[in-house]
Amino acid sequence: MHPPGRTSAMLRRGSRRLRATLRPAGVIAVLCAVSACQTSSEVSLRTTPHTLIYTYLMAHGMARGTVMSGDMTPQKLSGLLIADRAALLAVMKETAYPSGSNLAAASQAVQQLLAMTQPSDYGAPRPPPSDP
Repeated sequence: MHPPGRTSAMLRRGSRRLRATLRPAGVIAVLCAVSACQTSSEVSLRTTPHTLIYTYLMAHGMARGTVMSGDMTPQKLSGLLIADRAALLAVMKETAYPSGSNLAAASQAVQQLLAMTQPSDYGAPRPPPSDP
């Protein structure tokens, strides 16, 4: 058994070590909390020069997924290919010659491409038709 004075001294030393260990963690936690206050309060909806290109690439990927699903008739496939090509050309024209009318035409072409990409339940098996 340790004498009473020595035990309290050991406890104080241990508590100082604990505080010294936790102090950097506390400082980091406070800095993280305060850094969140430094974020911009403005939300920018301004498009970048590449926004239309990214949108086309996403729509093109969706079109590829639709084709890979295997549920397309030859007529739908042909229409999808035509819409994809038209969207690509419209986006390229807007990129090369930026103008309001080219932007509207490219946006419309990408929307038409998106309208033609209708996923077929993401590969899930179709339920059998119910008998009346």
